[in-house]
Amino acid sequence: MEQEFSADAFDGLQFVSQSPVRITFLLELSENGPMSRCDLRETVDASRTTVSRNLDALVERGWVDEAGATYRVTPGGELRASALESYLSTAEAADRLEPFFRWFPMDGVEVEWEWFLDAAVYPSTSADPYAPVDRHAERLETAERLHALLPQVGLRPMQSIGRERDDFEHELVVSPSVAETLRSERKYVEERAALDERGRVSFYVSEEPIRTYVGLFEDDVQIGVSDGDGVPRALVETDDERVRRWARETYDRHRSDAELLC
Repeated sequence: MEQEFSADAFDGLQFVSQSPVRITFLLELSENGPMSRCDLRETVDASRTTVSRNLDALVERGWVDEAGATYRVTPGGELRASALESYLSTAEAADRLEPFFRWFPMDGVEVEWEWFLDAAVYPSTSADPYAPVDRHAERLETAERLHALLPQVGLRPMQSIGRERDDFEHELVVSPSVAETLRSERKYVEERAALDERGRVSFYVSEEPIRTYVGLFEDDVQIGVSDGDGVPRALVETDDERVRRWARETYDRHRSDAELLC
């Protein structure tokens, strides 16, 4: 059932969102306790008039109490400050994750976006276009165990596998097009032979299309997304157990019918 909110709730939201100064004052008073007008003024880049006007408005609303030269947040203001802090934290995470969300295939994928709130994000930008590949390669250098789905293949990540260790054992499921590349292109044939000398990497060919890179490492998970041309656009890295369960289920589904690449 769709939640219905009162007009007063919407009015309060509109009131506080009219000025970042009001939000800052609520958060500061909630976190630091009673403060003077001078102390509060130091938390914002605003004129004395703006500070006074917004403090008076918060007092009039009943969200802040004024006792002499000291201001303190009321219980109602405390609850609103907590909600604002939660919203701002979520909004910042959503902005940070936007490059990942933009290219993640939405259809047929059962994930909750809140699972990714604490994930590290490595987006491709004009200043650092290879950030997703760089982080992927860096992680491969030290990984002891990896189960992964690979929609694309690159020589640099393959060369990074086990660069800092020789006891690795990986299981990689690839799309049919990647399998053909690994079989036919000399540089990849040679790199596979080199990997066999240093550790163990088993390649399997999936019957289903692989749309997203999924990497299950020992303690964390990487998920990489690409645009329609196969160019990596963002990589997320997280140790969230809910993401790990989804990644494991996704990997196992592809692996169950995959055949060993010879």
